[in-house]
Amino acid sequence: MLLDTATKFRTMELTIVAPCFNERPNVRPLVQKIAESLKDIEWEIVFVDDDSPDGTASEVRELAQIDRRVRCVQRIGRKGLSTAVIEGMLSSSSPFLAVIDADMQHDES
Repeated sequence: MLLDTATKFRTMELTIVAPCFNERPNVRPLVQKIAESLKDIEWEIVFVDDDSPDGTASEVRELAQIDRRVRCVQRIGRKGLSTAVIEGMLSSSSPFLAVIDADMQHDES
């Protein structure tokens, strides 16, 4: 019976890791642009936040309550781009990974 339930859900094909620090205003626009660009792909985005004082992690968690594709890894006492990317990748079970800056500087398509 467990297998039947599991097959009802499509597995994630792509995990997008978005390292961030003080990117609260960009969280929702970035997710929207990714959703528009990846219509035919099962994807998720993992925001890896270095404990931003502007409430970035709270914004991500709020959005995650209404969009199952959004997740947050909040790092307290740890900082740095390369380690944030690695932590985000390690949190994934998708066969494909991508990295995008949360500051909207990369073309999401």
